[in-house]
Amino acid sequence: MGDLQRCLATGEYGLLKDCPLFESNFMQVTKTGDIANRVTVGIAATSPSLELPDLMLLARPGSCLTGQYQCECPNPEASPGPDDELQLFGLLPLKFVRIYIHDETRYQLKIRLANGRTFYLQLLAHPLKQEHVFGQWVRLLYRLRFHQSDAPVAYEQVNQQSRRPSRQ
Repeated sequence: MGDLQRCLATGEYGLLKDCPLFESNFMQVTKTGDIANRVTVGIAATSPSLELPDLMLLARPGSCLTGQYQCECPNPEASPGPDDELQLFGLLPLKFVRIYIHDETRYQLKIRLANGRTFYLQLLAHPLKQEHVFGQWVRLLYRLRFHQSDAPVAYEQVNQQSRRPSRQ
C-alpha cells in the first residue's frame, strides 16, 4: 500500500479508500527543471464499473502545508516519515486535466488543467526503478488518451457539436 492509499484509508476520505489507485511521488519542478516542492500524484477510478480512471489526487507531506519546513528533500526517493503523513490538497476529475510527457530523459510529466494552469512533475523513485515506474505512467497516459470506449468518462473534453449527428 502506497503513502497516498494509506492517507485515504484514514477515514476522512471514506468514499475513496477502496478505489483502485496508481500513485507515485514527484517533485514539482519549473519548466527549466528547478525544484519547487514535493507532491504525490494518484490516478484513481472512483467506481469499479468504470473502464478507465476518472480522478487525479494530489497530496503533499503535511509539514509542507503547515509551513514547518521547506519541501526540498535531501533524499528525493524517501517517503514521508512516519510523523509526516500526506495531506490531500487536490481532487481533480480527469476530464479537466491533460497529462503529457514533458521530458522522458528526466522522467518529467506536464500537467495542464482546464483553467490553463500548467505544472511540471519529475518522478521520484529509486534509480533502479525509475525507468520501470515512468514506463507505467507512459502506458497509463497512453490508455487515457487513446482508449476508444463508450465509458461515461472521457479523458479529453470533446466539442459537443462534433458528437451530435448532423441535421440535413
